[in-house]
Amino acid sequence: MRKIFSFIFTVLMVCLCISGCSPLTGSSGSGSAIKITDDNQRIVTLKKVPERIVVLSPSFLELVEAVDGKVVGRAKTQVGKVPAFAKDAAEVGFIFNINVEKIVELKPDLVIAYKGMHERYLHTLESNNIPVVVLNLKSYEDVKHSMLTIGKIMRKDDKAQKVVANLDKDINATVSKLPKSERSVAILHTTSMGITMEKETSIAGCCAKMLKLRNVVQGETKPVSGPMGTQPDKAPYSLEDLLEKNPQVIFITSMGAPRDAEGNPKLEIMNNEAWQSIDAVKNKQVFFLPDDLFLLNPGLEYPKAVRYMAAKMYPDTVKE
Repeated sequence: MRKIFSFIFTVLMVCLCISGCSPLTGSSGSGSAIKITDDNQRIVTLKKVPERIVVLSPSFLELVEAVDGKVVGRAKTQVGKVPAFAKDAAEVGFIFNINVEKIVELKPDLVIAYKGMHERYLHTLESNNIPVVVLNLKSYEDVKHSMLTIGKIMRKDDKAQKVVANLDKDINATVSKLPKSERSVAILHTTSMGITMEKETSIAGCCAKMLKLRNVVQGETKPVSGPMGTQPDKAPYSLEDLLEKNPQVIFITSMGAPRDAEGNPKLEIMNNEAWQSIDAVKNKQVFFLPDDLFLLNPGLEYPKAVRYMAAKMYPDTVKE
């Protein structure tokens, strides 16, 4: 009997040792499944922390880097910069024209797509057993939400939360320096096709809102169509309406329009007699916004975009 008890005790001790050295299982374990609800309300299940990520917009690169993600493929674009960690990643076409075959060749275990732009690729990618998470990345709140989502995917929640806290801290440091008085703003977007106005839901509009600027077209409901369909962050341009609303500040974003030669939108505005009655023109408060911060989402550089805009209006108070 004593030998039997001794044997049972030995077996129990061995089992305890084995369980103590084994990794934990469940939702917190590195090997357990990760379940994400993306911004298209799709539930995406990942078998493990991804090790081969493809991003379909450069705006996601720094968010992935912030939580130690490995990017093996990226879409390219004519504006914006590529972080050093992703320079060797394979190119998978342009942001508006993705090469799905190239993505499949890379055998990624996750693709991060841009909401409203890449949905047409979902079926092909998923039919090749490639999970896709669709994220929106327009406003500052979108950036914070996407950062936390990618942090969850990489099981780096704490690190992602610290990144978000630092973003808030940097932006608040800029906003706290500004006068409390409200100013009106018009944000013009110029292309070879013409001019539109940007609402608060655009990148520049979001930055302006954080700086307590009142957008003169906010609330405009007339639709604007573009290459990707209806653009809810844009409003139609009308010189007559602009003259009536008389903004105190004008910002210009430009896609493909010349800036230092004939046809420069800013020069046309400043030299056009019809514009001279607008307060922004009279007081030389007309400013260009750089492509890398305001055409593509600046991602983790949102504080830099806010600071740039503030410095143009208040150069004695805020430095770029």
